[in-house]
Formats: sequence, structure tokens, C-alpha cells
Amino acid sequence: MGNWKKGERHRVNKNPNMLEGIASIAEFIGRSYNTTYKWITEFGLPATKTPEGIWLTHKGLVLQWIYAGHQSELKAKAAYSLEPDQIEALCERWGIDAREVWNLRDELDAKEASS
Repeated sequence: MGNWKKGERHRVNKNPNMLEGIASIAEFIGRSYNTTYKWITEFGLPATKTPEGIWLTHKGLVLQWIYAGHQSELKAKAAYSLEPDQIEALCERWGIDAREVWNLRDELDAKEASS
């Protein structure tokens, strides 16, 4: 994958769930090469750089990272008082259990009331 040229040592990845190279990761998540690199280096998108300098990750790890980010974003929005119908719509869109968001909102309200 990537910049492999004839005659160079070539890595064969037999696991279809592995993503090898930023271009493959970018294609999988639907973002540009530069955005993907930034997410890896600055925001913790799970990927490991091999000794050959190739970024390697597993599709499941990437999906978990994206899902966790959506949960965090949604919980932050709940804390900043989105309307209930907006929260419900976002939960449905991202496949998140709305009860988690409501529980977090209740916890935040309780902390604020006790302060």
C-alpha cells in the first residue's frame, strides 16, 4: 500500500481489519490525508508507527475512538443545555443511549446545586 515501488520490500497484510498507511486510514474514515495525520498525531487517533515509518491500526480501534469522541461531544452539548429534542436526535444519529446523556446531565446539575 501507499508508496510501494517495484523492487522495494513489500509488507503483505493478511488481516482485512488492519489499515496500513495514512492513506488507507483516511479512506476508511472518510477524511483527507492531512486531517487523518493530524488526528493521529494531535488528537490520539489510535495508530502505531512501524520501524519502517508506516502508520498501522485496526478498524475496530478507529471505530471505538470515533464513537467515544461522539459520546464526549454529545455529553458536552448536554452539559451546555441543548434542547431535549436536539439531544435525542443526536443520540439517534450517533447510536448512543440517550439515558447516558440524561444521567450525565442530572449528575452535572447535582454537582452545580451542591456547589
